[in-house]
Amino acid sequence: MKNIASKHSSLSERITAIVFFVLFICIAILSVYPLFWAINNSLKSFHSFMDNSFMITKEWKFVNYVRVFSGEFNCEGVAYIGLTINSLWIVVVKVLVNVASSAMLAYAIARFRFPGKEFLYVVVIFVNTIPVIGSGPVAFKLLHKLGMINNPLTIWISWASGFDFAFIVLYGYFKGVSPAYSEAAYIDGASELRTFFTIILPQVVPCLAAIMITQAIGVWNDYGTVMIYLRETPNLAYGLFMFDKASTYKKDSLPIYFAAAVISAVPVIMLYTCTQNLILTNMTAGGLKG
Repeated sequence: MKNIASKHSSLSERITAIVFFVLFICIAILSVYPLFWAINNSLKSFHSFMDNSFMITKEWKFVNYVRVFSGEFNCEGVAYIGLTINSLWIVVVKVLVNVASSAMLAYAIARFRFPGKEFLYVVVIFVNTIPVIGSGPVAFKLLHKLGMINNPLTIWISWASGFDFAFIVLYGYFKGVSPAYSEAAYIDGASELRTFFTIILPQVVPCLAAIMITQAIGVWNDYGTVMIYLRETPNLAYGLFMFDKASTYKKDSLPIYFAAAVISAVPVIMLYTCTQNLILTNMTAGGLKG
């Protein structure tokens, strides 16, 4: 009887494995196909694209990629190189400011006792789980009154919120760090600030790196923030969004749009491919500790 049961068990496990394998293959194909479709159309002529956008191209027009950098692709008068520079500084500043504020807030709530601690934690969870409808116009009006709209020198202040998913992950990590490290630092005369930066923070560097990478990918692809608050400083995502609308009325510009989209996707794909193990390992660990 045991042999029969084990045979049935192994057979069911094999069937389950095959089903999941086929399912994952289908998901992988559906995920990769849009990128392949964009690459294929970026190498076509305008007429070839209009005839059949799903047919594999027979003549590869790499000149479309050259035309991206020649000035034909632009947004608000800013060329592709300028859009890339804007994307880079927005990614760097927004990620650093946001992660720094989240780390300090998470450390304070995870390691110290003070009135309202539980309330702040509930607020963070509420903000991350329940969308606050209607806050957009209020935020825009506030930033407009403060003179932060289209102002790269001050808009970064609005990015230092700390109430995001990074807080939840870091909170779990800080809760998992032994208090003995802090106590040893206090005995040696270290201040709270020095303890945080020299003792605690280095222990969560892998988590910080994972969070910064995931946020960088999101910010790189974010055009909504720029469209609302930094329209005079367009980034690549906003440039693609606007060029897509203009491509409908401009002959021979759609292949250039696809070429620009493919080039813009390369840094994100490479970054995630090289760091996927770091991201998955540290995000999961942080969530479990919380």
